[in-house]
Amino acid sequence: MNFNQSFIDYKTVTSTIVSFEVLIGSLANGFMVTASLIDCASRRKLGSCESILICLGLSRFAFLWTLFFMYLMSVYLTSLNGKYTDAVMYIFLCFSNSSLWYATWLCMFYCVRIVNISNCVFVVFKKNFDRCLPVLLLGSLAISVAFSLLLLSNSLTNVDFISSSNSQPLGVPSKSTSRFLITSFIGSAPPFLVFCIAAWLVVYSLTKHTRRMKEQERTSFKEPSLEAHYGAVKSVGHFFLFYAIYIISFNLYQAGIASPNSIEGLFCTVLTGSYPSVHSVLLLLQNNKLQQTLISFWQKISCYHHAKVKKAESTSTCNTA
Repeated sequence: MNFNQSFIDYKTVTSTIVSFEVLIGSLANGFMVTASLIDCASRRKLGSCESILICLGLSRFAFLWTLFFMYLMSVYLTSLNGKYTDAVMYIFLCFSNSSLWYATWLCMFYCVRIVNISNCVFVVFKKNFDRCLPVLLLGSLAISVAFSLLLLSNSLTNVDFISSSNSQPLGVPSKSTSRFLITSFIGSAPPFLVFCIAAWLVVYSLTKHTRRMKEQERTSFKEPSLEAHYGAVKSVGHFFLFYAIYIISFNLYQAGIASPNSIEGLFCTVLTGSYPSVHSVLLLLQNNKLQQTLISFWQKISCYHHAKVKKAESTSTCNTA
């Protein structure tokens, strides 16, 4: 098999998987936003968890499609790189950082709900978390836009920020790669540090609570009273795993270490897209309210399908008679 045939096979496999991730991620994030909005409309109240899920779903939906468009630019629409590279990278960084912030606040939401420590700073933050959440969400968006503007301002003043689709897989030339990676790191480091603090508090609370329960010999490791801790640890663990995979794979891909014409580039492309898609599916399965809404929606679809089939069968029987 020659190189051209191998490259065609690479593009076919990658495009199929990436398209599937976009479809699954769009459905998962769209359902998460829709279900949260319906719940808010029925209760006539916008809760903290629903607010975060709506912002997270919208940002990941936009982030996923921006990432997909970047992939199309690097493989199929290479003629657009010189015209739209800077704008696409600005939009990408904005939605990437904002989705990371919103996922971090979701982890912090789990933290303030189950962690009980006597630290005065944490007590004040826990008491005022719901009240300050709108400011935190809007502030996260403002920070994401501000860090993304750093890249946009550099691209507008740098004449070297032009198309170079053969040197970099996502259309960013080698001279701009370091600047893009540094800007991306600066924008993603603060939410990741906040997330690490929340994760440490959850694990610390779980360890302390488990030790206390064992000392009293009133429970086992799977006692229902620890379910909230286990659920939070699982959610935090999944978020950390997918975020780490996203950072590593995207940086390898963007730095040119994993060539877009190699099997390594295939894996990096697929793994990069798994963060805003597969992780959102896990959020749906781990959130009891969203899971119940999904089951109820699926049951209604099944009932509608069965009713339609029965109606078609009865119509066919009448016509035969």
